[in-house]
Amino acid sequence: MKNNVRGLVFHLFVIIIVFLISLLINLNETVVKVVYGNIVFKVILSLFIIILYYNFGKAMSKRSSRKLDFFTGNIIFCIAIVLFMFAFVGLGADLFKFEVSGSMWKFPLDLFLMPELYIYQMFNIGYNIFSIFFAAIIPGIIYGISIKRSRAKILKKKRLMKQRQNRRR
Repeated sequence: MKNNVRGLVFHLFVIIIVFLISLLINLNETVVKVVYGNIVFKVILSLFIIILYYNFGKAMSKRSSRKLDFFTGNIIFCIAIVLFMFAFVGLGADLFKFEVSGSMWKFPLDLFLMPELYIYQMFNIGYNIFSIFFAAIIPGIIYGISIKRSRAKILKKKRLMKQRQNRRR
């Protein structure tokens, strides 16, 4: 449970960072055309978001079971489902007819999934149930990969330390 709460807090940090970056980019029309009109800048921004999640994932606890590494984003997924239900109750089948943040019913969901939806908007990926589902599980997947890699590095260091101690004896 501790990693789920950390994952949620880190997700909120990523939302704030991406919001600030988006705000800075959208202040000047020339910058907007350069950044959003060039595939290289789009890829850099997307990788930056993924790297943020990955590096925040390194701060997760490695003491829990290895089987739970990819369940770190469960609370993010659950909140996204609740927010989706809220939007669906308010808009019904018309939910996907609106643009991202095109309705006050959808705004909480779109704000909560902003980093992923920002990437979708840059690459003109459609806004549908599958994209929302995938946006909700992306943080958990990236956190899980980060935890697995960090755990592997820790185990490797422990093995090296044991080998060094055995050589000294």
